Amino acid sequence: MEIIASFAKTQPMSYVDIQVNGYAGVDFHVQITPDQLQRVAQRLRAGHVRVVLPTVTTQSIPNMAGRLANLHRIIQQDAELQRLMPAFHIEGPCLSPEDGYRGAHDPRYAVPASVDLYKQLYDAVDGPPHVAMVTLAPEVDEGLKATQWLVEQGAVVCVGHSNASLEILREVEQIGVQLFTHLGNGCPTLMPRHDNIIQRALSLERMKYAFIPDGQHLPWFVLRNWLRWVGPERCVFTTDCVTPADAPPGRYKIGRFDVEVGSDGHIIPPTKDHLVGSSLTMRQAYANAIEHLGLSPAQAGALCDEQPAKLIAKWLP
Repeated sequence: MEIIASFAKTQPMSYVDIQVNGYAGVDFHVQITPDQLQRVAQRLRAGHVRVVLPTVTTQSIPNMAGRLANLHRIIQQDAELQRLMPAFHIEGPCLSPEDGYRGAHDPRYAVPASVDLYKQLYDAVDGPPHVAMVTLAPEVDEGLKATQWLVEQGAVVCVGHSNASLEILREVEQIGVQLFTHLGNGCPTLMPRHDNIIQRALSLERMKYAFIPDGQHLPWFVLRNWLRWVGPERCVFTTDCVTPADAPPGRYKIGRFDVEVGSDGHIIPPTKDHLVGSSLTMRQAYANAIEHLGLSPAQAGALCDEQPAKLIAKWLP
């Protein structure tokens, strides 16, 4: 908290977060009420967040469609919510079936991609105008038909929770896939030291990269290395936050997991195999960029506001 306060005078007026799975004690993995979403909105605005993409993650298709429809219905009834939450990020269910790469996503619901599957999710929110971002593993998309369809709908299509070959990654980059979701996470602790998904992703020429700057998902020196390698202008920061974000330490329910949040804000995972999101806020992300990564206020502001805003510009109010 001291770090955040020390940067209060240099913080930008606003932030854009492309991946929010829950906030202020509210969990987007379940059906929520209008009052709960208003509480989320109030806390986000208090933290100078101007736009977020509410994110719905892997479950059965009826469950995901139901959660999307419920959030969409609440948002469409309130003009202020529409400005704050103009569209959704769908992460999954078409992710790697391999342990480690799938992260905390439920293996029972990780399925191959298809156009029909995504049409069901799009229908839940009245179509393409309300889906800004989709994350999938392209190796589970036979012939890349769903990936191509998603690009044609206008979404920012992202690779994530993937062990795709370099050949597939180059192909989807040519199709129009733009972003790698939280690079360095959603992969096993142990991988081949040279030919691995991180090295393949960083070798791409036009891809942009999202990172979670909380010191838990990536060591600071690793994130500094990658920012130097690809250049900060090709990167965005996101929280990938879940229920405990902007909430006190304690025990929380995050989807199917019961977790504990320590006094440092880090979520203690139920197993050592994967993390389950972050409790990071965008104000903390900005402060961390300066304190731990040595970035200037202008660079930190670009990563936390200007560059994610540019990525989803057509959905901004």
